Amino acid sequence: MKITGLETFCLAYQMPYPLTYPRGEYQSREAVLVKVHTDDPDIFGWGEAAMWGGPWATTTTVLEQQIQPLIVGHDPRRPEYLWEKVYQETYYHGRKGILLSCLSAVDIALWDILGKATGEPVWRLLGGFARPLRAYASSGYYRRDYSINDLAEDVAKARSTGYRGYKMKVGNIASAVHAGVLDETPHRVSIARDLARVRAARDALGGDLDLMCDATTSLDARTAMTYADEFERIGVRWFEEPTQPENIAGCAELARRTRIPIAGFETETNKFNFAAMMDAGAIQMVQPDVIQVGGITEARKIAAYAQMRHLGFSSKNYSTAVSLAACLNLLYALPNADYFECDMDPSPWREEFLRAPLFTFDGGMVEPFERPGLGLDIDEAALSAWRVSQ
Repeated sequence: MKITGLETFCLAYQMPYPLTYPRGEYQSREAVLVKVHTDDPDIFGWGEAAMWGGPWATTTTVLEQQIQPLIVGHDPRRPEYLWEKVYQETYYHGRKGILLSCLSAVDIALWDILGKATGEPVWRLLGGFARPLRAYASSGYYRRDYSINDLAEDVAKARSTGYRGYKMKVGNIASAVHAGVLDETPHRVSIARDLARVRAARDALGGDLDLMCDATTSLDARTAMTYADEFERIGVRWFEEPTQPENIAGCAELARRTRIPIAGFETETNKFNFAAMMDAGAIQMVQPDVIQVGGITEARKIAAYAQMRHLGFSSKNYSTAVSLAACLNLLYALPNADYFECDMDPSPWREEFLRAPLFTFDGGMVEPFERPGLGLDIDEAALSAWRVSQ
C-alpha cells in the first residue's frame, strides 16, 4: 500500500454568540481537516491540524507543499517512521508551531489508515487498555449579557445531563500577562469577581463532582498563587494552564505551593518540552492537544513518560469530530487516562457531518467502540455547508 496524496478541507462556522477568554473574543470557529489517500481506493485516513485563528492558507501550504512530497509513495502503515521522517527533514524550521500542527493531521490520518487496513480500532493498536472514560463538560466562557447566575444554570444543566465534571474559564483580569497588548479584550473582571464565578459554579455543580478552572496561559505565577489559594478552599480538581508554558520555573513554584494539581499545556508541542515540564514538577495532569502536539504518535510518548512519573493524562478536545476521535482513541489506549473533555459550546462539527455517532454517552461515561480506524464515518457532502476556499 502506498500514499498517493492528501486533500485539505478548510471549514468555518459562525457561532450564534461570541465567546470571551483572557486572550480575546471570537465568534468564528475554524478548522482544517486532512484526508490522506492511498492506492487502495477503499482505504483512506482522516486527520485534523490545529490552526486556531491563523490563515487557512498557511496550514494548507505546509500540508500540501511541505509535508505531502515527503510522504507520497511511502507505506502509510508506518506512522512512526513517517513521523520521524517529516520531523527530521523539516528540523531546522520545524520542531514546534505550525509544522507540528500539520504533522499532527497527517499522523492521525495514518493511524486511521492503519486501523482500517488491519480491521482494528486505533485504540487497540495503541495498546488497548480500554477503560471507559469519565466525561466532563467544558465551557464557562465570559460572555455578553451572561451573568454569574446564567453560568450557574449552565453548570447545573451539565450536572443534570450526567457529566462527571465541569471546566470553566478564569483569568480574564486587567493584570493578565498579555493585557498590555490585548487591551481590547472585553469583560475584564476583578480577581474577587472571578472567584465569585468559581464559587457559583461549585455550588451549582455540587460537592461530589469535579470542577476544573482554565486560565489559558494568562497569569503570572504570583497571581496564579492567589487563585490557587482560594481554589483549595473552593475545591477545584485542577488548575489548567495558569501561566505561559515557557514559564516552567514559575509554574513549578506554583505547583509546589498548592495542593491543586496543575494541568497543561495544550498550547505546548513535542515530547521534549513536556518532559521538561514534568521533570520540573510544573504539571501533575499532563494535557496536550493531540491535533497540535504532533499527533497520536507524539502524544502517546508524552503519556508514557507521564505514566513513568505517576501523573494523570488527558487531552484537549475542542474542535471537530476528527479531533474528538483522535482524542478518544488515544485515551482509550492508556492506563493513566480517565477523563474526556466534552466541548459544550456551539458547533455543528461534533456530529453533523457524521453518518453515525462516534460514541455513546451513558451515565457520564463513554465506552470504547469496535469500528476500525478512528471509528469515523464522514459524509463529505455534508462538509460543503462549512467549507471555504483558501
